[in-house]
Amino acid sequence: MSSRSLSQIAILALLLIGGIGLIARYSARQSERLALEDSLWRLTYNVEFQATAEDTVVRFARPADGDRVRVESIGFTHSNSLKESRTVLRPSGTRLLQASTSQTADKLWARIQFLIRLRPSGGWGRPPMTNLSGDARARYLREERTVIPIHSSAVQEKLRAAEGKVGPDSKAAILHWIFEYCSHELPTEVPGKSANDTVLGALKDEVTTPLGKARLMVTLCRARGIPARLVTGFELKQQSKVVPHTWVEVFEDSDSRWWPFDPHNGHTRRMPESFVPVRIDGEQVVWTRQSAPAENLRSDYSIVRDNAKESIRHNEKQSPSVVFDLTRLPIEMHEVLALLLLLPLGALITAFFRNIVGIPTFGTFAPALFAVSFIYADWDSGLVILAVVLAAGLAGRAVVGRLRLLMVPRLSIILTTIILCVVFGVSALDYINWTPSANAVLLPLVIVTILIERFYVTTEEDGAGYAAQLAAGTVCVSAVCYLVLGWDDVGKAILVYPEAHLITIALFIAIGRYAGYRLIELWRFRDLVNKN
Repeated sequence: MSSRSLSQIAILALLLIGGIGLIARYSARQSERLALEDSLWRLTYNVEFQATAEDTVVRFARPADGDRVRVESIGFTHSNSLKESRTVLRPSGTRLLQASTSQTADKLWARIQFLIRLRPSGGWGRPPMTNLSGDARARYLREERTVIPIHSSAVQEKLRAAEGKVGPDSKAAILHWIFEYCSHELPTEVPGKSANDTVLGALKDEVTTPLGKARLMVTLCRARGIPARLVTGFELKQQSKVVPHTWVEVFEDSDSRWWPFDPHNGHTRRMPESFVPVRIDGEQVVWTRQSAPAENLRSDYSIVRDNAKESIRHNEKQSPSVVFDLTRLPIEMHEVLALLLLLPLGALITAFFRNIVGIPTFGTFAPALFAVSFIYADWDSGLVILAVVLAAGLAGRAVVGRLRLLMVPRLSIILTTIILCVVFGVSALDYINWTPSANAVLLPLVIVTILIERFYVTTEEDGAGYAAQLAAGTVCVSAVCYLVLGWDDVGKAILVYPEAHLITIALFIAIGRYAGYRLIELWRFRDLVNKN
């Protein structure tokens, strides 16, 4: 069998497998979504406590009704000596159930079952627009002792750093920076460090818990004058042991609405359909009144799909197939994984321009890497670092070239010169309160250093004209890669559907088998074609 036939078979097989994989994953995601359509869930609180004083009160936050969620019924059973009541917290509007007793007891219990109807398509009405009164605005801007320490020097220093990067005037830009910092730059696990959920601990250790991320975001928002509050709720999925999850709501005066932000899972302005808010402006679902506290308060939660299929009822046991679901990984890994998955697309663009269009470049991956270095670096500091790297590299290469050294020592000397210039350049930028990110420094540093060496090697071997032609082609293809790879939806789609790269491989094979004229050659020899 000829190589052409093998290539055709490989292309068809890859397209078929890739298409089946895309359809299967899309169907699985749709099935998961449809499984939630108009579904019933039972959320259960099991609580035990001791009443060591008279007038002991335990409070239970009730799930909030919304456009996609509605509480159908409530079952409240408890010890005979307990008396139940209901109330609403102001200004948050959190609806509560209360269990109180007027006598001491060693062991009291309460069990609450909420039957919740979930309709992802909505239809029960969005919350109305609200105007924050003076007292309510002050409530969501105030400091809360050690939990929300907005006047702390560490918090103020971090806020000044944010204003130095995005400017002090744009609240929207600062809010975006705060969310990106809390969601991407604060991991929940670091070897050798223990995560705690305090704001000051998160700023000091640069590692925190999901609750710590939410607290820090609220603290930074309030310190900047942006009303913010904590929201605690549950994710409706089959679980016997449930841990409440806390996220953030930020009030925007432009549309008079509270918008959700989840710095742990990366959700912005819209939470997934399965997340149900329970406690607004607080982090405890079950708590006791401070004036008459209950002792040894213990609570656990469970969620069960009501009248669900057996397969759904037992989905707690994850199958090995979840290994292929990259979206389940921590949010801080998504950016790195998306970066890796974008590189084959950059190589595909480069292969198309080199083999079909006929634009030469420095290697296959150089244009994609050059584009990615600016996608994940802010433009201002990235251009400054790039200019420093180019100037230091070209000057160093011109001087070292006179010594006629071997390639590896020559490249090492250039790299050392560039690093010295970059680190002192970063120090100078920090002196004027303009500290670039690590991405803005490292990626251009490595990539441009390699390109400088390739430029000079090509100059020596093939002449300055051809080297300039390759450099121009690399810049042009990098610009196209930047436009395509800089599209956020592309990275998100590849992260969700990584099997799409089977189709990418098929396209590589098709381009590799192309033996016709390049488009630039048709243009260059157009006069000859016309004469013939």
